[in-house]
Amino acid sequence: MPPLNLPLRLAMFPLILLVLMVLVLQGCSSDNAPVVPVEPIPDANPVGYYIDDGTATVSDGGSSTISIGDFQAIVYGNRIMMMSVEKELLYDGTITSIDGNDYTAEFTIYKDGINVTTATVTGQITTGASVTGTLSGSGFGDGEFSLLYGTNNDEVASLDRIENTTNDTWGAMIGGNATIDEYEFEIDAVGSVVDDANTTLGVFHACQIIGASTPIVDANFYEFTFDLRTCADGDVTADNYSGLATIRSDAGPDNTLVLMMNNGTYSFSGDFK
Repeated sequence: MPPLNLPLRLAMFPLILLVLMVLVLQGCSSDNAPVVPVEPIPDANPVGYYIDDGTATVSDGGSSTISIGDFQAIVYGNRIMMMSVEKELLYDGTITSIDGNDYTAEFTIYKDGINVTTATVTGQITTGASVTGTLSGSGFGDGEFSLLYGTNNDEVASLDRIENTTNDTWGAMIGGNATIDEYEFEIDAVGSVVDDANTTLGVFHACQIIGASTPIVDANFYEFTFDLRTCADGDVTADNYSGLATIRSDAGPDNTLVLMMNNGTYSFSGDFK
């Protein structure tokens, strides 16, 4: 048989390649499943009120630790505020990143109403269930915490739930107050806040309030702003105290105002009843 001429061989070359590709594909093991791309985990949503059954263990600044059993928090936007009423500790933080269930945050920490230290946090968020974290810092900024999502997050804030000019005032022991007297204030029907009993000892002794409270639409939160006047300690007299609050039903409906606020130097925070 005479050899194929060059044009004919060139014409058959694509056919030969096709046959070779089929043979190679047939030689691949059919047991190898196709590679399925891994879907990224959606970023968790931490927004909500976390009830006062949370726990924490933090350093006391020395060789011992403090166990906390009443840790609670409000998370709105990228702000996360955590508080222990029993230990009079406030952690005011900014969430700096969320990647799936993991997050990072930076905190300023207040003890007995005074800024004492800072910390960074890494932890996990389970949307609608919990937030956990490890604090990296000194003193109260060194430890771990776990927060539990509240059942009242489907409620909606409104001024008539916190207005109390015709009822008892909102009162709490704050600012390292060593007496039995509470600091008290009132909220009127338009959200204005004024002091009622301010002769308690501690950081906020004799402070008068010019303040406002505003419900956050479609949430169970309120934004609070205070200017403090005539404080016995002139350094505490200042504008621009700000923070978040929610209303909680303990021994009765809407009978506890969970308020967390500060001005970067002093913290005006507590469970006001």
